[in-house]
Amino acid sequence: MTRIGLYGLGMLVVLMQGAGHLHAADPKGAEKDKTAEKFGDMAKALPFVGTVSSVDASGRSFALNGKAKERLFRVTDKTEILLDGKPVALSALTVGAKVQGSAIKHETDWEAKKVTIGAKEATGQQKK
Repeated sequence: MTRIGLYGLGMLVVLMQGAGHLHAADPKGAEKDKTAEKFGDMAKALPFVGTVSSVDASGRSFALNGKAKERLFRVTDKTEILLDGKPVALSALTVGAKVQGSAIKHETDWEAKKVTIGAKEATGQQKK
């Protein structure tokens, strides 16, 4: 009986060591990797809409009015800034401008990925 108990214990150890490899063939994990590879940082980007409250061209950042506090957005070389569908420089962004876009949240601020200057146009008749 002792031999069977030790053999069973040995098999259990071998199976537990091999169980770590089961997760490597996870098809859902492969899909997530393909999505992240295809979309890069945009897969993590969140949308924003607001009114510009300040612009710091030398610091390459701008802030939007928020419900509780201002949100600071950093602009990088990869940030796409558009006005009327055409790329423009950060200098085209002015205080009071309506903007929308996408950004990635970091610990203390946001990294802007895409910024579109101008209010979103209404796409229908207004209710009376």
